[in-house]
Amino acid sequence: MTSSAHETRRNQFVLPTRRGFLGAVALGAGVTVLAACGDDGAAGAGGDGGQAEVTFLSIIPAASISMSPELLAETGGHFSKHGLKVNIQVTQGSPPAIQTVMAGSALITKIGDIETITAISDKNAPLVNLGGVEKQGLLRFMSSKRKPLTKAEDFRGVTMGLPSAGGTSEKTLDLVLASAGIPKDSVQRQVVGLAPGVFELVKSGRIDGYIVSLDTSLSVLKQQPEAVAFAPSSAVSAGVQLYVTSTRQSEDAGKQDQIRRFLQAISDSIKFMIDDEKNDFKETIRLIGTKYDVPAFKDPAVAVEALKLFVKSWTVDGPEKIVQTNPQSWQATYDEMVKSQLVAGGKDPSKWMTDKFAPTAS
Repeated sequence: MTSSAHETRRNQFVLPTRRGFLGAVALGAGVTVLAACGDDGAAGAGGDGGQAEVTFLSIIPAASISMSPELLAETGGHFSKHGLKVNIQVTQGSPPAIQTVMAGSALITKIGDIETITAISDKNAPLVNLGGVEKQGLLRFMSSKRKPLTKAEDFRGVTMGLPSAGGTSEKTLDLVLASAGIPKDSVQRQVVGLAPGVFELVKSGRIDGYIVSLDTSLSVLKQQPEAVAFAPSSAVSAGVQLYVTSTRQSEDAGKQDQIRRFLQAISDSIKFMIDDEKNDFKETIRLIGTKYDVPAFKDPAVAVEALKLFVKSWTVDGPEKIVQTNPQSWQATYDEMVKSQLVAGGKDPSKWMTDKFAPTAS
């Protein structure tokens, strides 16, 4: 990515200012937590005991199994080993996370490829993809054996339950439909939330399926013998979770070393969990549990099964490519989004990613 390309997007971007950032916060999300975020630019040179202090933004609750790489990097000492004191802050959803990173109040966030491509392509957001971490979509579409949804073609004419309207789940559904040439409007949608009892709506026939996270799907499969799970990653490339910063911070010499050390610590954390798989992740769960109460860890069988699937997702391109973006998959996701009319075509997504901060294999 060239400096001139960055400068062009920066000039076109709509909300890089302090006023824009506060406006986004006022619209809804994470006011208290975001207000607690410091300016990483000020904290980076100092820190605790000589460590550089940086802020990482999570769009989901911190005590989540999906946050295992970051939580273990903290509790297992990987951040500390690489000279970082990482403040894990939570914000509600991708828009405020993007705004906070662009405002320079956080160094890095982890969001989806769909949100990242949408923000850059259609809103000229000056963001850069630093590396994919969860490289296979970890959403699941639940249905029942009464009317199983096991491939994209099965979704024609069904009624799907969504956790919210217009979010990642619905966009993923649209991409699955597009992969089979099914018109969006052929599928009815209902917002059903994330309550544990949603599967009862499937059993009663009020909806044919609904969308949940990986760990929730494992719990439903364990509790409901008639439940069926469909992985959208079997039909589409989209669904990657990746680390993102602003182009401005990626070009800041004072931040580049922090970004590189953060990604290396995450890579070390994931490699620890890969080695711990033979031990049913006992040390991983113990270390994270010293500080965080992760709900999925309360059922060891579900936790182990979920972490095995996370390991598969982190290493789908090979263990030497942990926390790196697959350029072909990145291009394929953009093409899918253009095909389904989620973003405009004719752009070059390779300019929106970089591997210059990628972890080393050691």
